Amino acid sequence: MDYVHAIFMGILQGLTEFFPVSSTAHVDIYPRLLKLTSPVLNSLTFDVALHAGTLVALIVFFRKRILSLLTAFFKGLAAAKSRDTAEFKLSIYIIVATIPAALAGALFEKQAEEKLRAIAIVAAMLIIFAVILYLADRFGARKKEITAMNFKDAVIIGLAQAVALIPGVSRSGASITAGLAAGYKREDAAEFSFLLCIPVILGAVILKLKAIIHTASSGSALVIALGFTASLIAGILAIKVLLGFVKNNSYLVFVVYRIALGVTLLIFFAGRV
Repeated sequence: MDYVHAIFMGILQGLTEFFPVSSTAHVDIYPRLLKLTSPVLNSLTFDVALHAGTLVALIVFFRKRILSLLTAFFKGLAAAKSRDTAEFKLSIYIIVATIPAALAGALFEKQAEEKLRAIAIVAAMLIIFAVILYLADRFGARKKEITAMNFKDAVIIGLAQAVALIPGVSRSGASITAGLAAGYKREDAAEFSFLLCIPVILGAVILKLKAIIHTASSGSALVIALGFTASLIAGILAIKVLLGFVKNNSYLVFVVYRIALGVTLLIFFAGRV
């Protein structure tokens, strides 16, 4: 059964990493809900492997954009005249926005893992940030495009992503919300959020790569591979669906889902907390 659960958890990770509904709230609660005792499925190593799947999904989907950004970045480093391009500036702003999350992870990840995973906290964050997402989506100007990104907006979005260290907030949800509040179009806020995920997830995967290899070599390679592959495929589909959906629709469906899930978790686990 570990194989089936690995696939399902991979699908959950791939979808909820990019939909603004909190992947942690889903992937962390799933084994608790079903009372899974598998040491692999409940390990941080498996969680990182699932994130590696979403990382590859991002790279595959945005491969042309990533290549363009990298080319512009290194050209800008080599020649001052190349630093006025929108792509070079965007590459810099992605780096700027990554710093708060990197610092927050280095300083508070352990505390968040140990002290903030209670169901009540996850449920509360789902509901609270659903309301904030609704307000940002409802009242944001929705006029700016990603090429209009500036230093101030990058810092604000980066700080929002850092808050997503708290389970239930959602990394994509927090950065999309900040982008909407800063006046960006729905699809542009989502695209910058997705690009911003790449260095953050890449850093986490690199730090845990040795542990993934060790776990895989201990006989759990197929479980990890299935979770990784399911996360990769679901992630690509989620990115494509969300970017297409928000061009003509609001984020209201995700707001409603977050609130419904938060309330359900509070009711279902009320007697267990």
